[in-house]
Amino acid sequence: MKVMNMSESVHRLVRGRFPDDLLMALRSRRCRPSLRAIISAPLAVLLAVEVVGAADNIDLPDELQFLVSHLDIATYIPIAVRFANPNWAFMLWVLPINTLFYASLLFAYLSRRDRRANVTLHLLPGGCVASTTPAPSTATGVLVRDGERQTIESISTDTSKEQMQGRAARAGVSLLSPVRPTSGPLTLEPLTEQLESQPATMAWKQLLFERWEPVAIEKLGHRRRKSRPVFRLHGLHGETVIAKRCPKERAQVERIIYQEFLPRVPLRTIRFRGVLEEPVGEFSWLFLEDAASEPYLPKLPHHRALAGRSMGEVHLASLSANLQGRLPGREPGYYLRWLRDSRAILVDHLAHNTAMVTDDTEVFRKVVAHLDVAETLWSEIEEICGVMPRTLVHGDFVAKNVRVRNGRGGLSLLVFDWGYAGWGVPGTDLAQLGKHVVNPDLGVYCSVMKRAEPHLSLAQIEAVAACGSLFRLVEEVRWARSYLKFGSRDYLIKPVETLREYEPLLAKALEILKGVLA
Repeated sequence: MKVMNMSESVHRLVRGRFPDDLLMALRSRRCRPSLRAIISAPLAVLLAVEVVGAADNIDLPDELQFLVSHLDIATYIPIAVRFANPNWAFMLWVLPINTLFYASLLFAYLSRRDRRANVTLHLLPGGCVASTTPAPSTATGVLVRDGERQTIESISTDTSKEQMQGRAARAGVSLLSPVRPTSGPLTLEPLTEQLESQPATMAWKQLLFERWEPVAIEKLGHRRRKSRPVFRLHGLHGETVIAKRCPKERAQVERIIYQEFLPRVPLRTIRFRGVLEEPVGEFSWLFLEDAASEPYLPKLPHHRALAGRSMGEVHLASLSANLQGRLPGREPGYYLRWLRDSRAILVDHLAHNTAMVTDDTEVFRKVVAHLDVAETLWSEIEEICGVMPRTLVHGDFVAKNVRVRNGRGGLSLLVFDWGYAGWGVPGTDLAQLGKHVVNPDLGVYCSVMKRAEPHLSLAQIEAVAACGSLFRLVEEVRWARSYLKFGSRDYLIKPVETLREYEPLLAKALEILKGVLA
């Protein structure tokens, strides 16, 4: 009879029905605690994935993220619970302990993977690689091969173009068209013999971990300066990493921010993959997580609220971080020096640049007049900024340097390009006026900062933001005048057009600031 019941259960299962007779047979037996623990393992593993996936500081692999996003845990609980012959001991003891056990293992594995991925390498003179132990942090560990040197082996270039195209095809990457739309013109090239020795590819291959082979390379952005390109490297199985060439000083600033500070912030952040110094010259290669997500839109109120909360958390966390003295200063005097320097250069061109025409002269004179007015207000500006605590300052908090990611925990703001970061008055991060500024919600920002600075009022923060708008425009003038040269009028076209665009914004910023001071 029992055999017939089991057989009938199998037939019913084939017909698509749940094997109730089999369950009843199993439930009629006395299962030992160890057997119950083994039977409950699948449900415990599913719950463990859910628990670890909810942690903000742990990134699940793509396969597990796909599983979690399509997993309706409530659907599986009744089936698994019935199959495990449950009782109160099972629900209150066996299942929670199993879940905790598997969650701990998964959490430890993913944490170790992230620590090992955060590698800082430096190319030494003579073509050697040495690992450097970073300062302790909550997200990174010490590097392997402490003190060991390794000669850089030349990268083989005997792989044919056809083989590379085959690898790219298996990865789902087209070598003849862009992989994904970006904000600017891009080129996507196969890793031919020439690109096998491309500096970004060679630098990435020196990292000791996550050493997947690139099959395609994508040039990003509107970079006019060939000395500072940005690439996206594509791997065979869909892996991507951003490779950015930048001056060593800025690379060091970004390393401090990504590797030592941002892991302290209770927000989703860009993961640091490594930095590689070139043996000759003043440049480094910085490798970061690909932040491919939704673009930030300042016109959307919920995006602005997200920016206000995120930057508030960053500034709040920096109050207790040991960053002062390790980052460039961003006090009001810093912007005053650039104001005076830019004005002197503009006045010099007004007096001696014979290539200037009447329209050029008019734009320069208006900008110089605005800078004169700004300098007369500087003592009041310093007084306004005096009420604000000194924090980490991003320095280039504009829409192109942030992305919005919609994850399991809701929307999160990914902030990158920290190369201009410093320590001082966070006015430029709060700027409400200027081209492409993030324009964060100051009310939301104020509510976050009040947790540590209860004396701060919204009016005070708005006044600091008004100063920050002026600071930001002073920096825009500095970047525009950096293109100025004597000689042909061709050297004037770009700076003049840029200054013509920012001149009315300078006038508006001064008007707002005078209203604050009134």
